[in-house]
Amino acid sequence: MILDTVVLWVHIFGAIGWLGAAMVFGMVIGPSLPKLSPGTRAEFMVKVTPKYVRYVEILSVITLVFGVAMVAVLADGNFSIMSPSTPFGLYISTGAILALVAEALAFTVIVPSAHKIVKLTEAMMKNPGPPSPELIAAGKRLRIGSVIGMILLILVTVFMVAGATA
Repeated sequence: MILDTVVLWVHIFGAIGWLGAAMVFGMVIGPSLPKLSPGTRAEFMVKVTPKYVRYVEILSVITLVFGVAMVAVLADGNFSIMSPSTPFGLYISTGAILALVAEALAFTVIVPSAHKIVKLTEAMMKNPGPPSPELIAAGKRLRIGSVIGMILLILVTVFMVAGATA
């Protein structure tokens, strides 16, 4: 019983952190960056982005690892409860698939784009000039990926809550 509770709470804490980070970036930071002066934007990206990305990486992995552990604890050897033929199984499985898609998006688009932006911004700060096309493209990938990731995580939350109440 204690293990069930710990696994559940760590999973929920990770999910709240991951979704919260996605929403803060998608709704606050991303739309605010273009309104900052180029110097302020560059300094923000170099100083904040690496820590922010590490936070997202850690919480997304915690969420998925403890989500799988939670399924193992709940199923107790009877994985038929995860069958899409039941409302619980359908909602939880759909949420899990969407979470895996969000995780793949994070590690193949969002994180690499953020790292590239930091690297290119650091170079630009040493040799001032207009932003390179590569920096502009990485920024666009990061913005689009972040919005898609946020939408996916909101859908994951909807399916997981629906599953928990099914």
